[in-house]
Amino acid sequence: PHNNIIGGNTTALRNIVSGNNHVGIRVVHSNNNTIQGNFVGLNRTGNAALRNYDGISIEGTSKYNLIGGYTPAERNYVSGNVAYGIPVFGAGCNYNIIAGNYVGTDTTGTIAISNTYGVLFDDGASYNTLGGRTVGAGNLLSGNSGYGVFLYNFGTVKDTVVGNLIGTDYLGTVALPNANGIVIDGPSFLHTIENNVISGNIQMGIDIHLVGTDSNFVFNNKIGTDITGNFPIGNQLDGVRIGEGPKYNFIGLPGKGNIIAYNGGNGVTIMTPAELYNTITSNSIYANQVMGIDLFPQGPTPNDNGDGDSGPNDLMNFPDIISFYNIPSTTNWIISGTLNNSFPNGCRIEIFKADINGTGNAQGKVFLGSCFADISGNWIDTIYGITSSDQLVCTATDLNGNTSEFSNATLLKINKTEIDFNYELLVNPNPVTNVTTIHFNIPVSGKVEINLTDIQGKNSITVLNENINKGNHAILFNNKNNLSGNYIITLKHDNIIVAKENILIE
Repeated sequence: PHNNIIGGNTTALRNIVSGNNHVGIRVVHSNNNTIQGNFVGLNRTGNAALRNYDGISIEGTSKYNLIGGYTPAERNYVSGNVAYGIPVFGAGCNYNIIAGNYVGTDTTGTIAISNTYGVLFDDGASYNTLGGRTVGAGNLLSGNSGYGVFLYNFGTVKDTVVGNLIGTDYLGTVALPNANGIVIDGPSFLHTIENNVISGNIQMGIDIHLVGTDSNFVFNNKIGTDITGNFPIGNQLDGVRIGEGPKYNFIGLPGKGNIIAYNGGNGVTIMTPAELYNTITSNSIYANQVMGIDLFPQGPTPNDNGDGDSGPNDLMNFPDIISFYNIPSTTNWIISGTLNNSFPNGCRIEIFKADINGTGNAQGKVFLGSCFADISGNWIDTIYGITSSDQLVCTATDLNGNTSEFSNATLLKINKTEIDFNYELLVNPNPVTNVTTIHFNIPVSGKVEINLTDIQGKNSITVLNENINKGNHAILFNNKNNLSGNYIITLKHDNIIVAKENILIE
């Protein structure tokens, strides 16, 4: 049978489908049906569970069914069921729309009445849409004891999850958690996760899991914030976690980044050496309690020479900023740097205004722009709308799609109020003709590197690179390479830039 209507948009048409030992409403090999306005798993007042095993089940080769609608009157309330609120499963179970429902809450959208799982796409169910891009299409998928959304098993492909609230109340302003927001597993691939609020969940916002769970697209979501993107409703662990083998996933797209903020773990975690070619691009990642991007092992991963190590995302090296220059009387800056990689040519460098969390780890809050490294690993970009009080961080993404962790933060202006007052760097005389003296002080012994780089980032000379005892030092610089123009001299102590000065070589 096809073209049936179950329920409707008035109270008189509403069904209360509850208390059944198996499925409340079951659609098998049936197309073009509409199910709306019903209570499924709730009592007649909608404020307590009266459980079915599953709520509304779409099975077999069922297609083009509409579960819910685009007005409050068409909304189904699917809560309190033992297992799944709305399972959709079967090869050929395609092109169904689930829109405008409350799944896992009472009728007010403020109190949890849990299903174990909210919505499931499984066993080959593909090309289905959960939510939508029109007004009223979004579902509330909150309060479930397991996952808000579960995309599962081989052959389940190209489903779209768009415009939903997952882990918050109906306003998107208060946490109403699932255990996890969205889990893609099984393997299951080529799904689109777009423009959702995925916040307040007990574990992860999004968990992409298992070998073969590849090529999923996660963009324009708010992960850890309220619906405005301004206030915290953090997921308690990571915003996004990729583990046990997924490849070629995109967290953000050019011009369509996510906000990933205020989460209790990392913004994005990539866990094992089996996870490769996962691209993290154009996002606003900040105020996460541990790191913005963490390529395990846990904690910041230092760069290695030539980037020959292996691990999550090949442990892609992050770029280094080596010089910056403010175009006079503007908020425009020329930023240049290097990427230590065996094949740097064409690697994408992204530059962000930095956010420094409570642990001191830098994250990229405001995406400022991107450029590409050349064959020598050098890169340069012009960034707009920043000031000398800002700090910058960068990421690098290689041609295979592996994205690095965030770099260390670089201050655009370093002076005694911005760094440890015990660090000193002075060039005298400046401007430089033939010979000058570089004076520096370090408070503790360690590796010291002094580099001289032109403001275009294209000509760099290492003046000093060795272990130095603490205290005051002076070295002579002889311009035997016939340099000329504006240069930046940087002092690194144990691989951290601690002082910079502008010099003019005549």
